Amino acid sequence: MGIWNRLSNKIVSGWDPAESLQKSDAIDRIFWIHFLPTDNDVTRESYSIRYSLYLGTIAAVIFTILCATGLLLMLRYVPSVERAYWSVKDLQFIFPFGWFIRDLHRISAYLMIVFVFLHLCRTFYTGAFKKGRRKKTNGWINWMTGIMLLVLTLGMAFTGYVLPWDQVGYWGATIGTNIMKSIPVIGDWLRYFVLGGNELGQNFLIRIYALHVFLLPLLTVLFISYHFWRNRADGGMACEDNIEEDSSGENNATQTFSGLEKDEALNRTPMFLKRLIWVSLATTALTILLALFVSIPLNAPANPIMAENPAKAPWFLLWLQELVASTTISVGPYRINGGFVGGVIIPSLLLTWLALVPFFDNSPYVATGVWFHRSRLRQNIVFTIILLAIICLIFFTYFCRGPNWIFYWPWEAWPEVH
Repeated sequence: MGIWNRLSNKIVSGWDPAESLQKSDAIDRIFWIHFLPTDNDVTRESYSIRYSLYLGTIAAVIFTILCATGLLLMLRYVPSVERAYWSVKDLQFIFPFGWFIRDLHRISAYLMIVFVFLHLCRTFYTGAFKKGRRKKTNGWINWMTGIMLLVLTLGMAFTGYVLPWDQVGYWGATIGTNIMKSIPVIGDWLRYFVLGGNELGQNFLIRIYALHVFLLPLLTVLFISYHFWRNRADGGMACEDNIEEDSSGENNATQTFSGLEKDEALNRTPMFLKRLIWVSLATTALTILLALFVSIPLNAPANPIMAENPAKAPWFLLWLQELVASTTISVGPYRINGGFVGGVIIPSLLLTWLALVPFFDNSPYVATGVWFHRSRLRQNIVFTIILLAIICLIFFTYFCRGPNWIFYWPWEAWPEVH
């Protein structure tokens, strides 16, 4: 046995039982791995990197890093309009390794957005939300949970973006609350409730702080826990739906998945747990390396009198800001409210479409858990077009929107604004 296998066995359970009964007993004794599958018929393909890419695991590991670094940042951050910026600046330049903890936290936040979104894409392209052959499968519930986790991730990133109370965070919050105000009937009330008054100030900062450090992380932990549990309760990954069964309903001795024989199936949990450990270690190492070599600058302190020009939202919400700007149209005395159309209606329609996809996907059950199955060509094309449109809007707004929201080519220099 190689050194890596020996090390993995030590991390998993501290011993390497030879008998199947002993392995089962070892799993039962280790409380923290009870959420892992223990069925003998779990295939290698189900937990191979080429199928799942371990995107969900990576996102969960990054969230753990966010929680750990966030707790450390809470020891020094002061949620006060007068002191918030300077407490973050002290972290960046005075306290030992404060810069590293802040950069690690911010980069982890960005990575979590990316990997949660990629996980959602993987689920869509493999049709994992479909019911397939398994009667007890409720993949659509996990799909809904994944959508909620994406929304919570964006919420945590946005509230964290505001907390330093610098120019970018302050005016990003201004843009966000103005979009709330554009909602008919309840817009003014909703903005007043979020701000805790009529302007961005101490009440707003305290609300954002409470959301960021307590409510949103708590909801994320609950949804992640349910997400993992639901996956196990459904019998594993969606590609298990394609295990062939004989006419009697019992598994054949030569069950196959994409050509894999039954004797290629995983034997209980330890092998899968080893893979989780190495993926987790690799994710942690990559995040730390990025934090060491990619510094997140701190902007000037918030100035309510002088706005940034151009004032831009966080990068992950730039597509919304561009939609707001593009759908704000005046025709004679009439004006289309871009904040409501581009900031509320279009995102709501996208989320509604994503939520209803499992109920209108009529592709055959054999498409469940299969990458880019030809029967789902139309759905995949529509999803890809939407995905590319969002990415293009982000890059366009980031590189081509200059002062006064005027278009500039990426290689053109912006004029100085006084």
